[in-house]
Amino acid sequence: MAEMLDQVDEASAPSREQQAGETLTSDTIEWLAGLPDNVRPGVVPVRFPRIANALARRWGSGTACRAYLDDLLIDKRGTRRGLPDEVADELATLKDYFETVLYPVPQTVWDEVAERRRKR
Repeated sequence: MAEMLDQVDEASAPSREQQAGETLTSDTIEWLAGLPDNVRPGVVPVRFPRIANALARRWGSGTACRAYLDDLLIDKRGTRRGLPDEVADELATLKDYFETVLYPVPQTVWDEVAERRRKR
């Protein structure tokens, strides 16, 4: 795990990302280690440990985590600069895994129709 985090060049991270001085909690490191390799973020924990810690805290709650991921990925105010592409990609991968494997949500209108029929 430490090797993965060392692969990202911390010197390339803008200073704003490091200002808070927050580090990964032991719970976050454990959460990261438990994720499948193809889902585990490598850049987010290094450049944005605050976001990684917040995700780890919310991961067990379908509603809270989905809302947080949506808030990170969707600019509802229209004034945000946006996240670096590699960070947005990792968050989108986490969201996809979260919504298709852990807490499945209908992906199309037909999924919704099928789900309603099963509940009858």
